[in-house]
Amino acid sequence: MNAIVALALKDLKLLLRDRANAFFTFVFPLALAVFFGYVFSGMYGSGGEGVGQLPIAVVDLSGGPESRAFLADLQADAALEVTLAATQAEGEALVKKKKVGACVVIPEGFDEAAGALFAGKTLEVRAYVDPTRGAEGGLLTGKLNELAFRRMQGAFTDPAAMRKSLDNSRAALDQSDAIDPAQKALLFDMFDSITKAQGGLAAAPDGANAQGGFNGWKPIQVTVEKLEFTTAGRAMPTSSYAVSFPQGVVWGLLGCVMAFAVSLAGERAAGTLLRLTVAPIGKGAILAGKALACFLACLLVQCLLLLLAIGPFKVRVPDWGVMLLVVVLTSFAFTGLMMLLAGLARTEGAAQGLGRAVVLILAMIGGGTIPLFILPAGVQTFSKVSPFTWATISLEGALWRGYAWPDMILPGAVLLAFGLVGFVVGVSAMRWSSST
Repeated sequence: MNAIVALALKDLKLLLRDRANAFFTFVFPLALAVFFGYVFSGMYGSGGEGVGQLPIAVVDLSGGPESRAFLADLQADAALEVTLAATQAEGEALVKKKKVGACVVIPEGFDEAAGALFAGKTLEVRAYVDPTRGAEGGLLTGKLNELAFRRMQGAFTDPAAMRKSLDNSRAALDQSDAIDPAQKALLFDMFDSITKAQGGLAAAPDGANAQGGFNGWKPIQVTVEKLEFTTAGRAMPTSSYAVSFPQGVVWGLLGCVMAFAVSLAGERAAGTLLRLTVAPIGKGAILAGKALACFLACLLVQCLLLLLAIGPFKVRVPDWGVMLLVVVLTSFAFTGLMMLLAGLARTEGAAQGLGRAVVLILAMIGGGTIPLFILPAGVQTFSKVSPFTWATISLEGALWRGYAWPDMILPGAVLLAFGLVGFVVGVSAMRWSSST
């Protein structure tokens, strides 16, 4: 065990002696996290529309024919992937666990409003978007407005729906004391004109003509808000930095993977690994020492970033027990990725090229470079094979999504599997010199 620790400390010293390597391993992730926090300060994304589908949960609290028709429009839209939720709490839980990007609520009274638009009623739709998916929020806002106007247009073009809307509007208008009599008269005249144009239905009560208007009436009102999670009695996330820091952490971990994979490949090319085998230590212990050095570096990167987050940027960690588990599991998973890259690469140059390619791909499909909804649906599904995805889910869960221990079972198991598979395959593929 002493030999393993000595090898790990030796590798850490070598890393710190290389100033450029140490900069990109420890300092660059800090700058990256600060940059993301600055860019997204006061907002968590920007509008846009892509080729993929946006997964949303839909809660129908109205339950009438109009709300069902609106739900059918949502399900038929090619840009949306709809999951039904029975309650708003259930829909928000799906957002919390990153299974969907937003929760859309069709409120009670939707059908009533659809049948009384001429009486000044408003079709209301609410949506609560994941704070990390502000770009998708822009797409969702446009889609909800488009589909709500389609519902309103259907009410105007369907004769039966139009007659029902006019009857409901007359009844609501006749009972209202808040509308000026002159405005009532004007609206009744308008209803009469529309009724006669549709086939001479019974006329509405008489009234005098007068000047008037709708005074700010909005037929459609779509409200899209960032969803806030409550953790330990506090609304989360507390700032844009809480949202951006998990990605900064994962980029730091990828930097550790690159540094140690290239270092291990370089030692093999230089014959260092082969010479180590003559020492009174087994090959397994040698590789364990290399892995331990990477694991400790991953821990150090995360600790530095967390200290920066809770220090000048005032980010709060609600449950340090869950956070400690996440830090350990993510370090283990990315250590396994390092061993995999080092085992597959035959030379130092190959390790650098393979590392850059793998890191770029894993980050891209894991949402580390561009929003996932811009990518094709197949690529979005493939994102589940990226440790970037699961590390981000776990870090966000521990930092501001309010994950408890049961919530960590799935992401924790996946991170553990990444580490184990990477280590086993990497060790199996490892060559001990560049000539073997």
